[in-house]
Amino acid sequence: MADFIMLPDDTTGTNEWLNFGAVTHEECVQTDDDNTTYVYETRQGQEITFTMANPGVAEEDIDFNEDVTVQAHVTAHYAVGSGTVGMTIRMTGTGLFLGTYTASVAVDDSYPTYSGHASTFKSLGNVWDYTGLENVQVKLDCTGTPIRNSYLRVSYVYINVNYTPVVAVTDNATFFGSNF
Repeated sequence: MADFIMLPDDTTGTNEWLNFGAVTHEECVQTDDDNTTYVYETRQGQEITFTMANPGVAEEDIDFNEDVTVQAHVTAHYAVGSGTVGMTIRMTGTGLFLGTYTASVAVDDSYPTYSGHASTFKSLGNVWDYTGLENVQVKLDCTGTPIRNSYLRVSYVYINVNYTPVVAVTDNATFFGSNF
């Protein structure tokens, strides 16, 4: 098995979160350094949707006859508050119908990673294909109400794709030598 990650390259839809330390939302969440760049939200019911860069592995190098597993990961922290605040993580996009994972993000200076549901299907009965990988997005919703003067912040958003590489086929003469 092999894997690669996909990072955000833009946002789409309703984007109500604020950014800190970079010009664009997607630039804020491309590193796990929570101190310099991040997106944040102070109100319940606010959302942001990240589009992801195209896969860094060519279509012909991924064996789609084997399971391809896709999972969103988010490094988050409940800053200044106490207790936890709710956040949902959902992979979405054109032709994708996947479940939502709800995380209780805690005050934790180690900035833990919260992982969405791992899925071998892009929708009911449909396994992942390259078009699905090209269309996948990550939508985050702040579902809890941060206490006054506190906020939910996210510093790293990525999708991990686990796949079986296509093995190059060789003929017997190449494999065993020219005498066969």
